[in-house]
Amino acid sequence: MKRTLSTLPILTSALIALSLTACGGGGGGGGCSTGTAPATPAPSIKGDMLALKPSTGWNYQTTFNNNPLTITLYSDPTINGVTALVAAGTTGLVTTVATSTANMQANMVGALGMTVDASGNYNVTSEYSLGSTAAVPGTPLFVPSTLTLGQTWSASGGSATVTNIGVVPGESACPNASSSPQGAQVTYTYPGYSESISYVPGCGITDVRNTTNGADFVLTSVGSYPAIGTLARRAATATWLDTAASLLGQRRNDLPGAHLLRALHLP
Repeated sequence: MKRTLSTLPILTSALIALSLTACGGGGGGGGCSTGTAPATPAPSIKGDMLALKPSTGWNYQTTFNNNPLTITLYSDPTINGVTALVAAGTTGLVTTVATSTANMQANMVGALGMTVDASGNYNVTSEYSLGSTAAVPGTPLFVPSTLTLGQTWSASGGSATVTNIGVVPGESACPNASSSPQGAQVTYTYPGYSESISYVPGCGITDVRNTTNGADFVLTSVGSYPAIGTLARRAATATWLDTAASLLGQRRNDLPGAHLLRALHLP
């Protein structure tokens, strides 16, 4: 998993300009010009973009450089208002990595500590990666509850743009998917690296594509895995002391799943 300290978007609002009709008169008659028609609002969607519910797992598959891979994202039970979103990966195209707690732990890629505010926006509090365990200063925004086509915001060290509203990859795997589900595709761009993430409100992330090298993880199923329990307590409870220790090289983690992805030249 790419460290997300540099992939944290900050929401900006889109402004829509309205045209005013101009009226004139004189010479015994008056008229009102229709002027320019009001601009059509850009399409947008609103809802729970990550759909983090305790013990829910999202399963993704890809074949990259002739290597089949499966990734499972798992939502830990919430600790003090923080939910850890954990990633684990394994070789081969399997149904899920979440077959057991031991299997998830043995194949862990990393985790993010998340909170959701009153508006439904997801914010990052901490990260647990191969390189460190650390609190994220300022609990920056990860994804807002409203996404509008063309919307852009600055991310730490890069930028994010909503590039599509409508049909997105992987949406058919969402539980109770309608015949015409609405999703959003967001492209995050950083020096030497670009990534596209697709969201469907109420379902979560349906696709993660590395637009730099073409690796594409598509959602295949969503399930409930209550037997897994809590995997990344350190991600949910990381403090500035963990950050300081990580900066001193004292919080490096042995994450086999992260080593696997790096060996295949994935971020």
